[in-house]
Amino acid sequence: MVRLWLIVVVAAVAFTVYAVIDCATMPRQRIRSLRKGWWILLVLVLPILGAVLWFLLGRAPAASGPGPRYRGPEDDPDFLGGPRAPEPHRTDKDQDDETLRDLEEQFHERDDDGPADR
Repeated sequence: MVRLWLIVVVAAVAFTVYAVIDCATMPRQRIRSLRKGWWILLVLVLPILGAVLWFLLGRAPAASGPGPRYRGPEDDPDFLGGPRAPEPHRTDKDQDDETLRDLEEQFHERDDDGPADR
């Protein structure tokens, strides 16, 4: 029975600490009802109930829709040199044919140079 109470107390403390950290790091635009300081005080004074109230009433949902986000250089068309014309769709056969042509050209260039000394 003591182990059960110990687990419950540790879980309650962890839940309260998580709620305080979440409240402290939440942007002002996403906090409803009370100010941030009052929410932190409420969570600390009423550990379980305050944390539950914070998660149910204090947090506004995250804004849905596209917002400003980091874009890597591969996502930036200006970085890549602007829009490019789309390449025609190449099949595996086209790629194989091109590779075969390149190999034949290399073979004929070597053959034109004369026999290779070994």
